[in-house]
Amino acid sequence: MQPPLNAHWARGQEFEAQRDLQSARKEYEALLRLDARHIPARLRLSRFAQFNGRYRQARQHALQAADAVRLGASARHLGYVTLRLLDFAEDAEVASVILSADWSDPDVLRQSPALAQHLWLAGRYDDALRFLDGVQPRLAPNALLVFTRANVLRYLGRLQEAAVLHERSLALDPALVDAHWAIATQARDGMQGHRLARLEAARQAHPADGIEQAHLLYSLFHEYDRGRDPRAWQALASGAGIMQQRLHHDPAQDQARLEALHALDWSPGTRTDTKAEQPTPLFIVGLPRTGTTLLDRILGNHGWVSSVGERNDFAVAVSEVSDRFFSTLLEAHRPADFMRLDHRAMGHLYMQRLRRHASATAFAIDKNPQNFFNIPLIVQALPHARILVMQRQPMDAAFSNLKELFQGSAYPYSYDFKSLATRVRGVEKLMARWQRMAPQAVKVVSYEALVEDSPRVIAEVLDFAGLPAWPGLTDITGNPAPVATASSAQVREPINSRGVGAWKRYADELEPLRILLEAPAA
Repeated sequence: MQPPLNAHWARGQEFEAQRDLQSARKEYEALLRLDARHIPARLRLSRFAQFNGRYRQARQHALQAADAVRLGASARHLGYVTLRLLDFAEDAEVASVILSADWSDPDVLRQSPALAQHLWLAGRYDDALRFLDGVQPRLAPNALLVFTRANVLRYLGRLQEAAVLHERSLALDPALVDAHWAIATQARDGMQGHRLARLEAARQAHPADGIEQAHLLYSLFHEYDRGRDPRAWQALASGAGIMQQRLHHDPAQDQARLEALHALDWSPGTRTDTKAEQPTPLFIVGLPRTGTTLLDRILGNHGWVSSVGERNDFAVAVSEVSDRFFSTLLEAHRPADFMRLDHRAMGHLYMQRLRRHASATAFAIDKNPQNFFNIPLIVQALPHARILVMQRQPMDAAFSNLKELFQGSAYPYSYDFKSLATRVRGVEKLMARWQRMAPQAVKVVSYEALVEDSPRVIAEVLDFAGLPAWPGLTDITGNPAPVATASSAQVREPINSRGVGAWKRYADELEPLRILLEAPAA
């Protein structure tokens, strides 16, 4: 940086250290008047706008940072730019910035593990493989690059290749906990002593209460569970305990939010200012690990239907219209405020984004489970949409959440019994209410019925959605579309009912949870 730029940047950093963000913002703005391509200043101002709840301004600074990279600014901050773009679901921008960079640039090579992961997170699987092919010959063997390639291949259904690469990444870095986790959750060969031994060895290399330890304990659970080993429960309970301590989820606050959402005053409405645009959105929602991916794979076999996977496009549309950062009505400070937005504009923005990612089909599946909590908004903004809510027997739903280690801080309720019971009961109550309120838009689908009587349930779903009968829907192994969820391996198998009643293997340990779930409502 040139001296005047250095001075503004240094003063901005000093003001931030003093928590004087207004003065820091003025320094960064002055810096940009001298150099509009100064990427760190752009990213700081994007964060400041977010702190102030100004979504559009925060997004605009991120897009301008991406432009600066493309126009020749240093690639030194490329990974920070693409990570910020992911916050706004700007997947095409992520790909554009990375694919237009000089892959021989030392700064690009240094950041290549993160950049490959960002392409993968953006759903650009082929681009991620192409990038990896371009950078790996220029680098020494790198465990993270091998691991990222393995994950991309797993999502593409190339499970055997992925398994080989997961092992290779672990050979390069025996302490890579994500590789241990991937191998333990995807293996199909029973509990293996050599995997147990190396998991225990890896545990010694990490703090007893760290996130790495939680990954390793959940990996041990899956290994022991596969072998019906009594040590499985202790590994799961210990891993969940670490996550509970780290995330500090408050079930009382969750209960209050669920009750506020249940009491929200809304109605389906009778909008006449819209026509049935194509593709017709098919939302598949519900608690995670309750069969949303299975239904997505079934309907994705229909010739009239394509799937865009788990995207945040609806939340982005609401954020754009409100100029506030929005995820779900459950997380909103005042959910009623969002019900007073311009629903037509919200629906229009959503449809624009959906068409970017959907194939040229009449229907498009959006299967972000969190959109369950946005059903009142979806019904208002997209009157022609159809919403399929997956429902699973409460104990199986709760146990399937408990035994899944979610990425980052996602689904923090899933690590203790009281929080699990609160969320499962609250969701059950909401899905019943919302189906009663908007039966033309919302249909609850039983997971157990779907796996045990597939033809009947699928026929009912097709009729509800307005789709004709189609052959081969239950052959989910023949669906070639990527699967970027925890179910990526399971849904490569034929439909089966192995998950029904799975909690009963741990009935004694789960008895307190069962009591909480079956207790009379307050």
